[in-house]
Amino acid sequence: ARRMARRFVCGETVGAAIAAVRALNAKGLYATLDFLGESVTNEEEARSAADEYLRALDEIAAAGVCSNVSLKLTQFGLDLDDGFCLHNARRVVARAQAQGNFVRVDMEGTPHTDRTLAIVRALHGEFGNVGAVLQSYLYRSEADLIALADAGIRIRLCKGAYREPPDRAYLRKADVDANY
Repeated sequence: ARRMARRFVCGETVGAAIAAVRALNAKGLYATLDFLGESVTNEEEARSAADEYLRALDEIAAAGVCSNVSLKLTQFGLDLDDGFCLHNARRVVARAQAQGNFVRVDMEGTPHTDRTLAIVRALHGEFGNVGAVLQSYLYRSEADLIALADAGIRIRLCKGAYREPPDRAYLRKADVDANY
């Protein structure tokens, strides 16, 4: 598993990640850094995750590499309290804005979709330097994509990775591919 993940997981420290980004930048590629984790169970873990992102943004800026960050809102406390999560995410987006950087909010399972999009809209309205990931295996994604695009919110489209019920998502790969 480590061998397969190595292509996507560039290190276990911010320093290792920055070195990998620098190598990608030398090839003309940009990157996004993601401090892996989701579904925290207490406020301390959520605050700590936000602090890790602040450190990563500072390291990106100090190193002068071309990279932004991607985050999952359940890592910032979405399952604990929407307002608390928004506060944590706001800290990261504000720091990124001050440094001329960008934050992308990853999409998680459908129990979180509406609240994730609400927080993305709030952050985008306040700062502008935030975008969202949409998953093409969800039936709703085309409508979400149009609404976000109309609001000027940048979108990354992926296939989707969470187990979803058939009333919310395409189950056949061919259908997911076609919707993508």
